[in-house]
Amino acid sequence: MRKLSTLLLAGGLAYLTTGQALAQTELNSVPQPGNASQPAAPTPTYPQLPQRPAADAAPRYQGSLTLELGWGAPYGFGVSYAHHLSPNWDINGGLGLGVGGKIGIGTRYYFNPDCPFTPYVGANLVRTGRISDVSVELDGEQAVYSMSPSGTLHLRGGLRWQPGRIGLLATGGYGILLTGDPVTYDVGYNPSQRLRNVVQIINPGGVEVSVGLVIGLGR
Repeated sequence: MRKLSTLLLAGGLAYLTTGQALAQTELNSVPQPGNASQPAAPTPTYPQLPQRPAADAAPRYQGSLTLELGWGAPYGFGVSYAHHLSPNWDINGGLGLGVGGKIGIGTRYYFNPDCPFTPYVGANLVRTGRISDVSVELDGEQAVYSMSPSGTLHLRGGLRWQPGRIGLLATGGYGILLTGDPVTYDVGYNPSQRLRNVVQIINPGGVEVSVGLVIGLGR
C-alpha cells in the first residue's frame, strides 16, 4: 500500500512538471507587447533633383592647324601644325612667306587648357631665307638692298579661344635676331637713318601683333 502511494505521488509530480513546461512553452510562443518584432521601416524616397549641367569645357584635340598672319608673325602669312604632348603643352612647326620665305619650329604652353578661353606663352625659332635687290623709297630717297638668310627667336604670348573645332589665337611678342644684321645695301650707297629704320621694321625681328585661325584635328 505504501509502495502504491509512492508511485502515485511520483506520477503526480511528473504530471505537474510536464504541465508547467507546456504552459511556459505556450506562454513564450504568444507575442509579447514589448518583444513583438516590428517590420523594417521603409526607406524614404525623395524626388530626384535635376542634374546641374557641367561647366563648359574646351574639347581636346590631338593636333591643330593654324593659319596665321600679322605684323612680325614668325611665319609672316603662314600655316603651322601643332601636336599636343599634353593638354597644356604643344610643339609646332610651320612655314610661310614674309620678307623672304620662312620655316621654323616652336612650342606653346596653355595655362587653362580645359577652358575655351585660355592664355598661353610660347617661343618659335625661325629661319628666314635670302632676298636680293629689293627697292625701297622714302621721301624721295631710294635704295636697293639685299638680305642674307637669318635666324630669329620669337618670344610670344597671347590668348586662345576655342569653344569647338574652330578657334582663334591673338598673339603679341617680340622677335630677337640671332645673327648679325642681314641687310646690305648697294655698294657705295649709304642710306639715311630714317630709311634704314624703315628697312629694319619690315625685316625679321621686332614687335609682333598677329591673329590666327585654329582648326582642331583628331580627338
